[in-house]
Amino acid sequence: MSEIPRTRAERVEVRRSREAILAAAEAHYAVKDTDPSMVQLAQLAGVGVATLYRRYASVDDVIRELHARLLGHFTRVETLVAARPTAWEAVVALVTGIIDVLQEHPAIPQLNRKMVALENNDRFTSTWNDQLDALIRAAQTEGTLRSDVTANDVTFAAFRIGSYANLPPDDAGRIIGRQVGIVLDGLRADGSRHPLPGDPITMQELQRIFRHEVDHPVE
Repeated sequence: MSEIPRTRAERVEVRRSREAILAAAEAHYAVKDTDPSMVQLAQLAGVGVATLYRRYASVDDVIRELHARLLGHFTRVETLVAARPTAWEAVVALVTGIIDVLQEHPAIPQLNRKMVALENNDRFTSTWNDQLDALIRAAQTEGTLRSDVTANDVTFAAFRIGSYANLPPDDAGRIIGRQVGIVLDGLRADGSRHPLPGDPITMQELQRIFRHEVDHPVE
């Protein structure tokens, strides 16, 4: 009878330690480009080095699992896009959804680069290329999206804005909001312009942003 509770406890401990390791790795890659050693990662996760090696053979294995997990967050973007009543609203949901995921998980761009180096293939660029291409064609047929852009144009712009992770917290929302507004107006087929959210970025604010980047470098 005692074997079942013991087995359950072991499974709980395995799950807990794996979660701690992945959380520590995500926090690390949110602010650093360099890889931690296994000893450093164990310290960040609050687990023993032997425990870390039992769960993962290398830091590369941690990167692979963490990257796969974080990419899973983009499934909610697919859900948002599918729920929109018009193709243009779906394009807006795509852009803002990608940006939201990247802002919530700033380690993703670093991990994307790590995975390209590890796997040397293109399967990480998008898992839903066909759906994106269909969305772009639908918006262009609808007459709301300019005819000379592709899905890659749209997603690249969203990823660039979403990767603005090193901004002063008090300014980040307004700066990103204005960039989103500029991109969306640039995508409109009719060339219409809409008011940008918030006040323009002043030279004083720009200097504060530069100072923030100096004081909080990505290593």
